[in-house]
Amino acid sequence: MSAHFKYYFSNRSLYCIMACITLYSTGCTGDTISKSNKVVTKDELTIDRADSVTVIISKDGHTKARLRTKEFVQNEEAKPPYLDMNKGLKVEFYDDSLNIESTLTAKTARFYTANNNILVQDSVFVINNKGEKLLTEQMVWNNELQKFYTQKQVQIIRGTSVTYGTGLEANKDFSWIRIFNQRGTIPVEKDQMPAE
Repeated sequence: MSAHFKYYFSNRSLYCIMACITLYSTGCTGDTISKSNKVVTKDELTIDRADSVTVIISKDGHTKARLRTKEFVQNEEAKPPYLDMNKGLKVEFYDDSLNIESTLTAKTARFYTANNNILVQDSVFVINNKGEKLLTEQMVWNNELQKFYTQKQVQIIRGTSVTYGTGLEANKDFSWIRIFNQRGTIPVEKDQMPAE
């Protein structure tokens, strides 16, 4: 062996030993050694996560909604790309004066970044500024049309009346609602009754 190779080999070995000692001493706290046998896949390395996230959704330069969640998990490789929210979310929808028109909560959601549409699922609850409530298991917010949609069972509570249906279309403040396959009690004022 040449002198150059011996010097390189011995210095390289020394550096490796020093690196191992440094990693061991900084990685151990107290008398315990933490071990991990978790295998990380290539897909897991490309996942982007964020905690305690707030997203402002706008249209034509005007704020339309504010979304808050405890965790975002981004998948930009998907077609279309999306963000998953599996630890709950709250969305506040605003009018042009930035007054809250309605508030939506759910346990999980998927936010499509290309068009700002949201698929919300599991214990979906919406309340508007009049106190009217909507409950369902799944709903879509179409940002372009500024409307909610669902094909699932819905329950709408307005004061003392409760309306049920399968499928719904509504604007963001729920001042306009179309319920499909409707059933339930709908109060009607006397002056709205047909003449006999």
